[in-house]
Amino acid sequence: MPQLTVPLARSLARRTIRPFLHPGVPVAVQRARVDANSGPLPTGTHVLRRSPGGVPARRIAVGPHTPERTILYLHGGGYAVGSSRSHLSWGAHLARATRSTVYLLDYRRAPEHPYPAALDDTLAAWRALAAVTPPGTPLVVAGDSAGGGLALTTALGLAARGGGHTGDRHPGDRLPDAMVLVSPWLDPLRPWPYEPHHHRDPVLRPSWLTCCAEWYANGVDRETLAPARTADLTGLPPTIVQCGTDDILAPEGVAFADRAAAHGVAVDHTDYPDLWHVFQIGAGLLGAADEALDDLARSLDDVLKS
Repeated sequence: MPQLTVPLARSLARRTIRPFLHPGVPVAVQRARVDANSGPLPTGTHVLRRSPGGVPARRIAVGPHTPERTILYLHGGGYAVGSSRSHLSWGAHLARATRSTVYLLDYRRAPEHPYPAALDDTLAAWRALAAVTPPGTPLVVAGDSAGGGLALTTALGLAARGGGHTGDRHPGDRLPDAMVLVSPWLDPLRPWPYEPHHHRDPVLRPSWLTCCAEWYANGVDRETLAPARTADLTGLPPTIVQCGTDDILAPEGVAFADRAAAHGVAVDHTDYPDLWHVFQIGAGLLGAADEALDDLARSLDDVLKS
């Protein structure tokens, strides 16, 4: 399939996605538009419906080979849109590049299900997968945007419970062997403006982020929703962080990577010049996304071999 150039991909994102991610658009319309945006699947993709911990998910594997690791993947979408359908192509490319079984989780979304519904679903799914994954098989938590926030909050909770390394821990409290955060949204109720990045990002606008944050928080305070700012990050697993420099949320990824490293976490942080929020989802169509995915796969290999 022909590859998109970066300028063309930017233009398409601005014209086909950004207009729908707006507070004035009904959330059902936003969800339908985002779900329709998934790209083509790699040859040999196998998709099954599963429900780890009672939470709906798509289980994805690619190719004839037995996957070497399992990834619980949490989609982005401001906690309000996005699904295993919108991220199906990205999940399949991730599965192929990392030689993994990927579980794309359909956690409950705001505004119908505000905090902590998404987190509760993520923890339930993680515990179910951890309980049946052999100790020698790497288990990774990953997510983009809001899903990155869920991944981090989940890992922090598991680290606080001891990571399942003592005999009295539930087997589902196993700490992830690695964490992957793609353009993570880690401070939904941030009080300061998103300048100077918002005018360069062809996907996100501050007003939509504010609306989604209010739906998700439903009265919960900022400190509860932003543990990356204040929590003790010691004990987190090795973490891969990827951001585009034109991403509105890039400063959050940078701040987290710096703070995590200061707490002794092994962090592999990469900024991609002139690219936008979760550009990686264009893998298979956009060369820059394929390159970032290759970087991610190599980094994950390095982390899991160390």
